[in-house]
Order: sequence, then structure tokens, then C-alpha cells
Amino acid sequence: MQPSNDEFVQKEIKLKASAGDYQVPGFSEDYAAYLEGIDDGVGFFGGLAMAVGGVIALVGFSTAVFGPETITYSRMTGPTLLQYVQMYPGPIFSVGGALVALGSHLYGKRAVSREVFLLSRYKLISRDGRDVSGEVQVRYLDGDKFNMAIN
Repeated sequence: MQPSNDEFVQKEIKLKASAGDYQVPGFSEDYAAYLEGIDDGVGFFGGLAMAVGGVIALVGFSTAVFGPETITYSRMTGPTLLQYVQMYPGPIFSVGGALVALGSHLYGKRAVSREVFLLSRYKLISRDGRDVSGEVQVRYLDGDKFNMAIN
């Protein structure tokens, strides 16, 4: 299989010193284009789904572990909500787990900070030519300017 021309190529930033301010040409436009593709409330709704799913899963799990061995209810009125929870703790736990998984997926699609975006799109090269992207502390200043320091 041949690589396509649209493949993502990491740009390089050559660091001249162990610490200093650097101008990254075109960063603002790249970050703005990235933000246009992100849904606004996806992080909030993902977090909310994880919280609600966690509570539901906790209720199902605790009912399965600490619930009664037998459940009795009136044939005339039927079971109450609590009795339904006691009868079906496994499916309740499964629904909670599915909500947590969905929430995690949505939360992972939220917008990342400028520093994280820079580290994911650019390769930072030290003076001696080695990749130090994992060793650099990056701080966003303004526009296309960043402060970078090698740890």
C-alpha cells in the first residue's frame, strides 16, 4: 500500500538554547483550524455522561454485592423501583459501564490546550540533533510565541 499525499507530516522546531522564547510561524492558523473541527459542548457532555454512568454502575455493582438474596413483592401492585434495581443489578451495572465508555469517548474529543497541540504537531529538535519533544516544558505566550525549556 502506498502512502497518500495527504498524510500528516510533523514539522520541526530547532531549539537554539536550553530555554528561550520561540516564534512558531503558522501556529495560530493551524490551531484555529483545529478548533473549528471541535464541537463546543463535547467535553462537558462527555464528563456528564461519565459521572451519571459512574453513579448508575456503582448502584448496580453495590446492589449485586450487598443486595438481598430473595426479593418479595405484591402480585397486585408489582415490584417497586427499588425492587427492580434489586432484581436486575447486572444490566444496571452494564448500562452504567456503557455510559462511562461513551462519556470517555466524548471527553477525549474535547479541545486540547495550545501547548499540547504544539507538542502533538511539531517535533522539537535540540542543538545536537536529537528529538527532545518529551523533555521540553512548553508555555504559550501570545500569537505564535512560546517559551520552551528543556528539562
